[in-house]
Amino acid sequence: MSTPKNPASELRALADLINGAVAQIEAACSSRSQTFPPADEQFTLESEAARMSPDILMQSNVIVAASQQLISAVRLPALTLMITALTPYITACLRLSISLHVPEILREAGPQGLHVRDIAAKTNVDPAKLARVLRLLATSHIFREVTPDTFANNRVSSLIDTYKPVSTILEHPEDKFDSTSGIAAILEHVTDEGSKSAAWLTETVTDKKIGFSQEPNETAFNKAFGTQLAMFPWLELPENILRLKRFALGMKGTQSMAPPSNILQGFDWKDLPKGSVVVDVGAGSGHHSLVLAKTHQHLEFVIQDRDAVIPDAVKHWGTELPEAIKVGRVKFQGNSASRENLVIAHGNRPAHDFFTPQPVKEPAVFLLRMVLHDWSDKYATMILKQLRAAASPHTQLLVIDFTMQYACEDTTSARQIPGAVLPLPPAPLLANKGTGDVLPYCADLNIMALCNGEERTLSHFQKLFEGAGWKLSRVNYTPGVELENTKIFAVPIMPATSQ
Repeated sequence: MSTPKNPASELRALADLINGAVAQIEAACSSRSQTFPPADEQFTLESEAARMSPDILMQSNVIVAASQQLISAVRLPALTLMITALTPYITACLRLSISLHVPEILREAGPQGLHVRDIAAKTNVDPAKLARVLRLLATSHIFREVTPDTFANNRVSSLIDTYKPVSTILEHPEDKFDSTSGIAAILEHVTDEGSKSAAWLTETVTDKKIGFSQEPNETAFNKAFGTQLAMFPWLELPENILRLKRFALGMKGTQSMAPPSNILQGFDWKDLPKGSVVVDVGAGSGHHSLVLAKTHQHLEFVIQDRDAVIPDAVKHWGTELPEAIKVGRVKFQGNSASRENLVIAHGNRPAHDFFTPQPVKEPAVFLLRMVLHDWSDKYATMILKQLRAAASPHTQLLVIDFTMQYACEDTTSARQIPGAVLPLPPAPLLANKGTGDVLPYCADLNIMALCNGEERTLSHFQKLFEGAGWKLSRVNYTPGVELENTKIFAVPIMPATSQ
């Protein structure tokens, strides 16, 4: 990747990238008789059809990356620094708008919008303060100000809408996120626990006692909330029941950000022998395994997660694929040895904590979707070693996680792994597309602040696997998918690493 020799040529190169990408999007939409969704329209799956096409999504990413890099190039550095420093206030305003049910209030008001005094009256807050909050969000292209002090939803803010009547939410606020996409739930979690923890990042990293810690209960989260518990046990305290519910529903929201069929790509599931067992480790509701079970009826599944999560998984499968439970194609394992706390369906399997020996021996596949990133290397290695000890020579490990790209060209040995090399974006964009693909880097710091977890580069994964008895064998990238776009495969190193 070459870099223009002078600032003027860099500006022109970035502008040309933007113009070229716009032209390609227009041509693609025209060829399909589609319309690219205007910013002021409400979000619908139908309106997003054009944007979600892989070729259009690729050009959209170029536009975002080039635009942000162009802004950085032309804006005064002092302004860039000050605006970056003040960005947490946008986060705070987003959380407040969700907590005050502003998207739902504005949906009921209609496209003409609603004056801020009427918005504020619904939730008994100061309209003058709320106007300032909504104006910052509208300035950031979340909501729109249609006339002075009158606000309406736009495409971005409508995505936060739970589509429930405001009266119902006010009467039962604890059920606000039930039966929704989960997007609003995950955003409120990130802007609550995540944002508060982020504020303590400096104090944590520079702390002489815990600055180098890999423990899940020695984090910025612990300082922010004054607890010695790691985040997941803390969420399960009785006083945090609504936060736990919000988090669980939010995790479903992250699943909806990737096409359900994504799990079917990049692996020849159909080639596994009949009766092959897929162990979904840290599965949540087992969303991905459910998609596999519906498509590949010759496979069997074990869903493993915390006791607090397993009842929801059983309920989800009971609704979506009850026959699988009935015939024993799917089994559920919690992490408690207590019979009254362990939910098991069709099969007397032992309880399981993934830091202890894996009870399912020699399955075809161990699947870990967005699991390893919750843990530091110390604990991720423990998890992987337990899986390796239970693996057969033919067991495959499939990890679905964000994969971090370097901001410069990758020169590590991981480049030799089949499928690892992605084409570089056009110059003068950064090798990782800069803010055109910034989500993994934000998620990395969020998970570090919350539980000392981390997103990893392929080179990092390679070393992590090797230390636990696995060999990174290949990588599959799904073009056009923003989340869960990387599947990392590993096979056992022979012999197994000792425990």
